[in-house]
Amino acid sequence: MAFMTSRIGLYEKAICLKLDWEAKLDLVRSSGFSFLELNIDASADRLPRLYDGTISALSLRRAAEASGVPVETMALTANRAYPLGSEEVSVREKGLDLVRRGLVFAHDAGIRLIHFAGYDEHGEKCNPKTEALFFKALDFCVREAAAAGVVLAIETMDTPFMASVERIMAIVRMIDSPYLQCYADVGNLSASGFDTARELTLGGRHIVGIHLKDTKPGVYRDILFGEGTVDFENCFRTLAGMGYNGFLTAEMWCYDNEEFHTYLPKAASFLFKKLEVAVKGETL
Repeated sequence: MAFMTSRIGLYEKAICLKLDWEAKLDLVRSSGFSFLELNIDASADRLPRLYDGTISALSLRRAAEASGVPVETMALTANRAYPLGSEEVSVREKGLDLVRRGLVFAHDAGIRLIHFAGYDEHGEKCNPKTEALFFKALDFCVREAAAAGVVLAIETMDTPFMASVERIMAIVRMIDSPYLQCYADVGNLSASGFDTARELTLGGRHIVGIHLKDTKPGVYRDILFGEGTVDFENCFRTLAGMGYNGFLTAEMWCYDNEEFHTYLPKAASFLFKKLEVAVKGETL
């Protein structure tokens, strides 16, 4: 099968927060990327976007239309702070509200895919009850996603609860809705010691997005591309064999250091070269 996709997007946190939408989207294009992945975390800078509602969403949509650089996906990471399986009712309800607001924002902004952190709880708080509460909340979220016409995807995380594609696929099959799919982070999979190619294959056509991130065993972020142990060539070759044609997004963090922007074209070049090798079926 042919590997059809040739577009790689950029995670918003690779860009300084202080830039306006126009400047961010221009930087995405000039760095060699094709689209922006919006990030909504629990910070005082990004979370208010969901509470500004239509105003923020339409502002982003108009900026994307004017620039020609689309905002295709949303990383809804705010649920790290408000896990959907929390035994604290107020925390769980806040998490559900964030997903609902995220879906409304995505609908208004023209974003078609939201991936979120699959946490029932954190650390010692995890137990069979938090798992059961998570699945109950997830069923509600998927019904809300269907109403909004926006796909939700669970991302492979750095914790055992949602560490593998195999685990997520069991949940996808249990919920059995086209509005719940899998978002695979090849960096997280590799850092956790999984056979990344096998995991991608297990997800098959239910994988709707891929995070491209270099990592090392047990180290999940802040590794420059080419300095970690992720076998991107093999990942792309596996995806090519699957006929994958979904989103690919480079995940990086600049920590609001403008000097990091100079690295973005290098990251794009690295990834597109690996992608080209997979498309051509060659080896470096």
